[in-house]
Amino acid sequence: MGGDDLGSDDEYLNVTIEEDQSLQKLESLADNIRDDAGNEDPLSSKKRKRKSNRSAPDVANDEDSEVDEVPTKKTSSRVLLQAGRDLENKSADVQATFLWTALKHNLQLRGTSLENVPKIKPSHFCTSNESTLSGRLRSALSMKKLKKWKPIGSPMVVVVCVSARRAVAVLKELSGLKVRAAKLFAKHMDVDQQKELLRQSAYGLAVGTPHRLRALCEKDKEEKKSALNFDQTQLVLLDSHSNPKGFTVCTLPDTAPDCMHFLSENVMPQLAKRKDLKIAMF
Repeated sequence: MGGDDLGSDDEYLNVTIEEDQSLQKLESLADNIRDDAGNEDPLSSKKRKRKSNRSAPDVANDEDSEVDEVPTKKTSSRVLLQAGRDLENKSADVQATFLWTALKHNLQLRGTSLENVPKIKPSHFCTSNESTLSGRLRSALSMKKLKKWKPIGSPMVVVVCVSARRAVAVLKELSGLKVRAAKLFAKHMDVDQQKELLRQSAYGLAVGTPHRLRALCEKDKEEKKSALNFDQTQLVLLDSHSNPKGFTVCTLPDTAPDCMHFLSENVMPQLAKRKDLKIAMF
């Protein structure tokens, strides 16, 4: 996988950011990411112009010269990587700012406008003080409702993981809940088999990877509705587990684009019109 071979990322894996610093950096980064793929943020343009007019000695002697830097793809990714760690223990404010910034960053790289994408807010998030994943789910949901979930094609809880291996570990960790779970990742079933299962049965819990979840949300030409939808889903859980290099499902180059596309196309529209759907970063 490409993301696991990025040796240059090692240089900033050991940096720790306090919650207030993390929030400040994320807000600054979000402000400097273009809101529209075709129009550059005027502030970024002014900063670039101001910096280009300064002499080398002026820049070298200015301790605050870093403030004038316009975020590049690499610096944006670095801020997101740093801020993306340990999110399960952060406030809803930090989680919302992180996810909104990550969404803006990835949509910009795709050349996609944010004009019709509703902003992610702290009120969209569900947090928990429990120490285990199963404990956090228990505190966030009605277990009775989860076990008796009836809607077909729209699991009550959808967990998004960084890899198939991690998805298997999550399923094992949540097995004690005794809930019927859909395995929505590769190396288990192909897409058509998973679509058939989703159309035939109701699942309280679904665990998958961004690319496969995105594929299951797409409609075939002859289909009126996708096999996987979020019309009645109540919790989308973005797994906060980090791989050995510190990447999560929201920051790994191999998964972040699909994760953000999946969120913007399938989850955000539901968040905009429903109050019973929440995002969690456990």
